Amino acid sequence: MTIRRFTVLAILLALLVNIYMVWRGYEDHRAFPEKLEDAIRYCRMRTYHNPQYDYEVQYPAFFEQLPDSLINEPSFSQFRYWDNWVKIELNTFVLPNEDSLSTQEGMHHFALLHHADKQIRQNDTFLLSGPLYIDGSEIPDYRYHSKYVRHRNFWFVQILVYPVNCERAL
Repeated sequence: MTIRRFTVLAILLALLVNIYMVWRGYEDHRAFPEKLEDAIRYCRMRTYHNPQYDYEVQYPAFFEQLPDSLINEPSFSQFRYWDNWVKIELNTFVLPNEDSLSTQEGMHHFALLHHADKQIRQNDTFLLSGPLYIDGSEIPDYRYHSKYVRHRNFWFVQILVYPVNCERAL
């Protein structure tokens, strides 16, 4: 009888070890930027519509939209992903083009203002990217990527703020 118990216990133990190894094998051990890249590639997109300025913005469904009641500016909206150690934000807003700047002039103005190290212009649109500065101080390991669209006397702006190690994913 003891040999029989030993055999049954050995089989149960082997079965439990196999189940654990199979379960452990399905965990995703990739680095966060790789997981983020897949999440963005395959996620459903949501659309935000600003009724005052009649513009739309698409953002990943796993981003949280900051409630409009927490924002004093009617043209501003914010979408974010915030984990224990990573924060990614997508901000949208409208700025008046009070000086009637051309797209080229606007690109130069905002590139200087935001410390852009990359600039691309296309018709009435330009893209800027660079290290993130807040109140004149560079935020280590964070960058931004922005898009400005000139329409009538306004700049429609989207700014994505992200950790440097997630740049490829975004």
